[in-house]
Amino acid sequence: MREWVVHESGIGGIVRMVFVSGVHGVGKSYFCDILKKRLNISSHTASSLITERKKARFSTDKHVADIDINQLYLLEAVKELKDRDEEFLLDGHFCLLDQTGKITRIPLETFIRLSPDAIVLLTESPAIIAKRRKERDGVEHPIVDIKAFQDEELKYAQEVAELLHIPLKVSSGSSDIENTIEFIRDRRR
Repeated sequence: MREWVVHESGIGGIVRMVFVSGVHGVGKSYFCDILKKRLNISSHTASSLITERKKARFSTDKHVADIDINQLYLLEAVKELKDRDEEFLLDGHFCLLDQTGKITRIPLETFIRLSPDAIVLLTESPAIIAKRRKERDGVEHPIVDIKAFQDEELKYAQEVAELLHIPLKVSSGSSDIENTIEFIRDRRR
């Protein structure tokens, strides 16, 4: 197993899990696929880990019922990954849309228990995200709603990173992908 080092937080330590976040359609899967190939690191999506344990799929409108219960499934799955003593990326969210479409923060306790070693928050132009989601899911989303969702994701990511004393890299879109990869690569020994 390779070891990763945390530099920016002022706290030394080995990095085993990087939490990769961003709103639906920002490019998390694409980014994680690139990292898997270039850095030889495993990647897991929170939604897949939850789906495997819960035996239920998520809707294409991205509205989520049982947000709190789903986090328990996620915590169980991540514990197993950490018990294997491997390094990995966890593709997930700081906020989700509840069943009514309201932006809802995932409970802070989830992030405390997940205990990521670093956070990468992917951002993109809301117009680009809206286009991607229309092409991928066949659902139109108002740009103003995507912007509000992304703004709340950023605000909460900053709060969590500060509380956990871990480094946070906020990407500025697809043009910043190399810098974001370097942020992760720089933490490897």
